Amino acid sequence: MVLLTPGPVATSPRVRQAAVAADLSHRDPAFARLLDDTGAALRRTAGAPDHDAILFGGSATSATEAALGTLIPRGAPILVPSNGAFGERIAEIGCLLGLQVRHLKHEWGSQISQDEVRKTLAAEPGIRVVAMVHHETSVGRVNPVEAVGAIAAAAGAEFFVDVVSSLGAEMFDARAASASVVIGAPNKCLHAMPGVSFVLVHPQAWQTADQVAPRSMYADLRRYRAAGGGCAIPFTPPVAPIAALREALAELAETGGMPARRGRYLELNARIKAGLAGLGLEVLFDGPGAACSLTVAALPEGEPFPRFYQALRDRGFVIYEAKQALRDRCFLAANMGHLDMAMVDRFLEAVREVGALAAGRGDRAAASAVAALRSAPRP
Repeated sequence: MVLLTPGPVATSPRVRQAAVAADLSHRDPAFARLLDDTGAALRRTAGAPDHDAILFGGSATSATEAALGTLIPRGAPILVPSNGAFGERIAEIGCLLGLQVRHLKHEWGSQISQDEVRKTLAAEPGIRVVAMVHHETSVGRVNPVEAVGAIAAAAGAEFFVDVVSSLGAEMFDARAASASVVIGAPNKCLHAMPGVSFVLVHPQAWQTADQVAPRSMYADLRRYRAAGGGCAIPFTPPVAPIAALREALAELAETGGMPARRGRYLELNARIKAGLAGLGLEVLFDGPGAACSLTVAALPEGEPFPRFYQALRDRGFVIYEAKQALRDRCFLAANMGHLDMAMVDRFLEAVREVGALAAGRGDRAAASAVAALRSAPRP
């Protein structure tokens, strides 16, 4: 199967080998070295040399919940600008944790208004935390974290940034973004495996944590920090995914880092978008601010997602279902992971075949889309 999903992603042979070779005890000195190496590589990749790197088992959502629950006191006001599902998820987590969430909710796919962020912080000086998603995967939008981080810093607020779907491909530097807390996961643009997540915490962010009553045992980041260093893990960790992450970070550095990966992603992304458009499928949320790793496209007219998904899966390609209001009319195709141009071209050919299959069923509602699919040039 070729994964065209925004996580998990296809991994390289060396990353898979690192995972299967990781028969280590988490109390062994070799695992301590593995943790230290992985944390150091994460700090380098994220431009966060002064942050502590906390790794633990769980998804990106668990990392977000751990960061908010450990570092922000119950009842504290927090500003969450959002323009898609994952920004809205941060707001939801904040509410569940008892925070006073000021949700600056934008239309999905629209630009985050820097003026609204600035005005809100000026009008509500009690807000001391701003939290935002860098790459809003539900719409393929890259948000201006450096600009918003500068606004937050000027207002004396901590800045929490979700780099789950951006780190490794979209340019990010924690110092440039004034990000005191960076939340991420390895199974997207870092080309590693699910099962582990990470939070990078600047020393100034720990100061507030002293005022926070514990909300969890497992997800209390202070336990990890106190266990013997920024990368210690007090509970049984996901050893194999951490080994895969270290290898993936080494692979990223050896192949030119984020600039080189971004360049490669842009080529793959352009081919997908042009190919789908050539097949008569509308590409949404394109243009300035669009991510280099994801395409949101309209489903062929009259094709429900489950049938479209299965037909592509039968041909070896796994796409992703859109969220909420977009679910019935869109699908997502990511170019994250260990992919090449030949895979993309085979995917576009599979989309053509699925369109022809719809025509063969006599679906009148899909007739116009199928005509376009049949007449379009081959990729």
